[in-house]
Amino acid sequence: MPHHHLDPRTLARAPELATLAALENILFVATRALIAEHESLCDDDCPRGTEPPTLREARRLLYRVRPLQNAIARYQRAVLAELAPPPLAVDDEEFLF
Repeated sequence: MPHHHLDPRTLARAPELATLAALENILFVATRALIAEHESLCDDDCPRGTEPPTLREARRLLYRVRPLQNAIARYQRAVLAELAPPPLAVDDEEFLF
């Protein structure tokens, strides 16, 4: 979610969006830190049976990050859609000349 949606009025109505934005950033940093520690995470040809437990668990974490990011984005879109003002009803007769 672009963080420009985190204006004070939006956060007053949906404060959970601040926590979810922070979680998005934490997931981003955690992903980069895991890859920095375990460079072979980027190598799909690495034999998995010989992985140390830390690498195996790092891989499991990374497999779960994308679905969580997607779930966060879906929730944010749903909240913002709910907070959006309803579209104005346009009376077609007003435009008749």
